[in-house]
This record gives sequence, structure tokens and C-alpha cells, in this order.
Amino acid sequence: MFLPLIPENGPAKDFFRRAISAGRLSHAYLLIGPDVEASRRFAQELSKVFYCAEGRACGACAACAQIEHSNHSSVNFYGPQEGKAVVDIDCIRALCERTHYRSSGLEVAVLEGAELMTEPAANALLKTLEEPPGSALLLLIAQSTGALLRTIVSRCHRVYLRGREDLGPPIPASAQEALARVLEPGFYAQADVKGWLGHAFPDEEGVRPALRRLLHGVVLEWRGRLAGLEGGAMDDALRRLAAFLEMRSDLDRNVSPDLVLERLFRTLRRGV
Repeated sequence: MFLPLIPENGPAKDFFRRAISAGRLSHAYLLIGPDVEASRRFAQELSKVFYCAEGRACGACAACAQIEHSNHSSVNFYGPQEGKAVVDIDCIRALCERTHYRSSGLEVAVLEGAELMTEPAANALLKTLEEPPGSALLLLIAQSTGALLRTIVSRCHRVYLRGREDLGPPIPASAQEALARVLEPGFYAQADVKGWLGHAFPDEEGVRPALRRLLHGVVLEWRGRLAGLEGGAMDDALRRLAAFLEMRSDLDRNVSPDLVLERLFRTLRRGV
């Protein structure tokens, strides 16, 4: 069904393959992933499937070529206008008007940077999601769900797309074993946390680089879990993942490692 252009997103491709084969395609999908370019490419390849002369995104037919060059009449991409950092209501109005055209075939609308919608834009899109046209497929691309209206998230089927960073090396076995101790009651109050961290990452010099490596491993692990989740379980995992990413950014901004460690342990034990 798909060309092997994005091998790291095998689970997502399998999901859509099953949905299309069973005739159970939803009207709206939220494609969530850290790699914007990979997500756009995935949406493009998925769109080819519906119009390809071979029915499999062959990449060689006229329809695939048109989609590849963004000039297929039934596949349209929307997003922030040039020079703007937000998706405004004019963009969403154009999307909604296009998806409500009377058409004998499927209309695919891809919204890039869905998390950048202004409040009026989000409310306008919500009306289309609440009363979807039968001949349209909406693909919303976002790096996370944190800035999206919960009502928009709940009306889309969420699919997680891995990025290049997800394919990095996992944290070592020694750190995996040490990390399991975090769940023990009173660990942070009783343990020599810095000593624990140094034991988990003996090759790192200093608390900050060891903690950053630990956070990177935790992010990879939680992104890996997302591939098998749906609905509310995915939303909960995404919130926790967003917290881990924020901790990593805090560490890069020279926030105290002690504070970051404390929040990491609290998040791992009790959630965000």
C-alpha cells in the first residue's frame, strides 16, 4: 500500500492499511509526531493511496506525481501563511469551504501546524469536525496535543508518527535497572540521588550530562509506547511525554539538575 519512504512509521502504516481494507476510515485523523517533515511526508504518501492508478502509492502514475508536486485538485495542504507564526481563521475557512464542495470523489485536506491555530480558527474547524462532510478526509498534523482544544482532539482519531530522534540509542541496561528504583516509595527522600545517577551513567562526567542522557532515554521509551496506544491512553501518555520534553529543555536552560530530577521522579511515580 505504501512506498517504503518512512520505515520508522511501520505501525502507523499498518493501522491505515487495516482501516482502508476494512472500509472503516474515519473522517478526521490527528497525526502527532516530533518530526514535522516526516509527518507531512506521511500525509502525502497516505493521500496518494486514494488516487493512485495502482491503488498503492506507486509514485509513478499521474496522480502520484501531482500529489508529490502539490498540484492535485483533490489534495490540499493548509498551514500558517508566509510570514505568520499562527494558523488564522482565513486559513481554516478556506479548508472548510473546500471540504464542503460537492464532489463525486474524496477530498483530502491536510492541516500542518494544527497546534498553531488561533482560538477563532480552532472554533471554526471544530464546527466542521462536528458535522463532517461525507466526502472529505481531514488530516491534522501536530507535534503535540497540548495546545489543541480538547474537543478537537476528542473528535479526531489520534495516530502517533515517529521521528528520526525516536530511532536513537536507548538508555543502557544499567540505567533501566536503576530507573526501576524510582517507583519505590520514598526513593527521592532517602536515596543518594546524584550517586544513583552516576552509577546509572558511569561514562558521563557530571550530573547535568548524565541527567540529560537519562531524560533522552525516557523520551525515547515513552515515544515507543505511543505506537500501541489509542484514545485517552494516548492522550495521557502524550501529556507525560510533553512533561519529559519540558524537563529536557529546562536542563538546557540551566535549571538546577536537582529540581529537574525531583520533577522527573514525581512524574514517573504519579504522572504529570
